[in-house]
Amino acid sequence: MTRLFIPITPMAAPRPRVTRNGTYNDPKYTNYKKAIALYCMKHFGVSDKPIAMYVDFMFEQPKSWSKKKKEETLWHTSKPDIDNLQKGIKDALSGIAYVDDSQVSYVIAKKQYSHTVGIMLEITELA
Repeated sequence: MTRLFIPITPMAAPRPRVTRNGTYNDPKYTNYKKAIALYCMKHFGVSDKPIAMYVDFMFEQPKSWSKKKKEETLWHTSKPDIDNLQKGIKDALSGIAYVDDSQVSYVIAKKQYSHTVGIMLEITELA
């Protein structure tokens, strides 16, 4: 089991763009995945076993919120969708924590507001 905090603002996987010249992803998303991959390289070894993943996506509360609302609100219920957030992490860790993201057999994910923005990630091999 490896547990790691990644100090990066969570980003959802966008739809690939299709043009006459081919298909491409948003450069911001590509850089996001590279940053996660570089950060995780020294903490994970490539596994060929089934994987369990626990992910906590932590977002900053809007500055426009009142103090009362900030104290009462924990769960992040607006966009981005949690499945698109998971996709970005799974894509970034392919070839770093596991051979292919199809090995991820078990996922628990949550998105919430926090004073610390980032991604808390735990990966465990399933026997």
